[in-house]
Amino acid sequence: MLREAFLWTGLCLAQRVATSPNPSIEVAAPGLVPHGASQIVDHAFASFSFPAHWLADFAGNNSHPNLFSRDILNLLYSKTGKDRTYYNGSQKESILVESGANGIPSAVYVGPAYFEAFNSFPGSLWTFQANLANNATWGLNNTLEVCKQVMNTLKSRLIAFEIGNEVDLYPCAVRPCEYDVHQYVQEWTTYAGAISEHVLQGNRYGLEEQRFFQGLVFANAELKTFTTPNAFNGGIDLSNHVKSVSLHHYAAGNQAWVRLQETFMNHTAVVANLGIYSPANNYLKTNYPNITFLLGETNSDYTNILRSQVEGVFGSSLWLIDYLMYGMSLNITRFNLIQGTTFGYTGWVPVPTGSMKPYVRPPLYGQIVVADVIGHNPHVQILPIDLGTKHWKFSAYGVYESTQLRKYVLINLDEWNATTSNPRPAQQVTLNLPSDVRSATIQRLLGPGASADSGISWGGLSWNYTRVRLAQSGRPDHEVLRITRGMARLMIPSTEAVVVTLNRSKL
Repeated sequence: MLREAFLWTGLCLAQRVATSPNPSIEVAAPGLVPHGASQIVDHAFASFSFPAHWLADFAGNNSHPNLFSRDILNLLYSKTGKDRTYYNGSQKESILVESGANGIPSAVYVGPAYFEAFNSFPGSLWTFQANLANNATWGLNNTLEVCKQVMNTLKSRLIAFEIGNEVDLYPCAVRPCEYDVHQYVQEWTTYAGAISEHVLQGNRYGLEEQRFFQGLVFANAELKTFTTPNAFNGGIDLSNHVKSVSLHHYAAGNQAWVRLQETFMNHTAVVANLGIYSPANNYLKTNYPNITFLLGETNSDYTNILRSQVEGVFGSSLWLIDYLMYGMSLNITRFNLIQGTTFGYTGWVPVPTGSMKPYVRPPLYGQIVVADVIGHNPHVQILPIDLGTKHWKFSAYGVYESTQLRKYVLINLDEWNATTSNPRPAQQVTLNLPSDVRSATIQRLLGPGASADSGISWGGLSWNYTRVRLAQSGRPDHEVLRITRGMARLMIPSTEAVVVTLNRSKL
């Protein structure tokens, strides 16, 4: 479905839109990939992290796989081509949970049936977190038994064992207060060596027997002695076990100052939040270039629940697009977006809760948009376009495919809600295009306001739960952008994202 861009006032949202009194924002990127663009993006960049106590909800089991979740993963795949858990072998129940705070249990006990959940997503690749927090005399043996179960279930779909979780928070919790990074390194290497010898060695699945582990898994970029350089200077890779390094990040918590506009729909805040991980990433690229760096657990708010004014709303989907795009531009290899049935930021609720059926939530749309941005080209690179600090409520990126500028991603982060009596503002954008661009099309991420949790569409399409599956509704909607002398103008209403795809004669 094609329509001219100047008809933007006819959007499906029946609201008044006011032209912005602000001057047009000029957006330009070189036609060929410049110095300063990202490395080639991993097509699994925006992945998922499932806590142990929620895995059964999201995945199901052999007899009752969660087809709704499977459809969501398949949708994303089609667009891109690509610590307190204990095992009890005699436990009949799949999972038993001891309650904790913020939707996170104090302990999780799993039985053999638990591992059936991994079979619900055929073709998905998995990193499994091995328990390090339990320092009882039987702790290591329990971890080895779990790792064997996981390996024999996942086989070649297992890509790494992650040892421990947020170990920089162990002191004065599950370890003595003087516990530091050097003691952690000793424990980590002991566990890695034991898993290599007793689980991976001689495996029948073609898995690497030694360099197969994800390390660090710190809750912070740096906390006291727990830093990436300290861990490596302390010898964490002397035995050649480290395959990847994971750090965790959440944009905020439940602080009094947290607001949707200032904390999330704020490009300057996104830049500051993710910039603190560049020293660790740069250290690895300089000293250990074959070790992958990722944010192995990340999302908007570590409080997880009771933050409905900033979590799981349309504005948070725009934040997620900006967050993921900027993360790609910083050469962070992968973001594992944590999901949880009761977590406010989860992309979908996989099982009935209260009187509600399973349903899609706004953050999933942010991930769908980014999946479409990455697409199928194997050589995608991202360029963040600096608009200056005065445009902190607007962000722009150039997307390169095989070194050629192919897309612009434009996000108007200005918060607007339908509850206001004021018309929805709109910002004019002037795009500078390479001379060989013959035509361009626009897809829009639309929602009825920043605080909305429904009525959302991407390129004319919406998704939700219907009869245990993911159902798509709507019609594909691509606007045609009018180009004059290598320039194009378009209007982007507040709280909206746009992807402009360029048709170049050389491509």
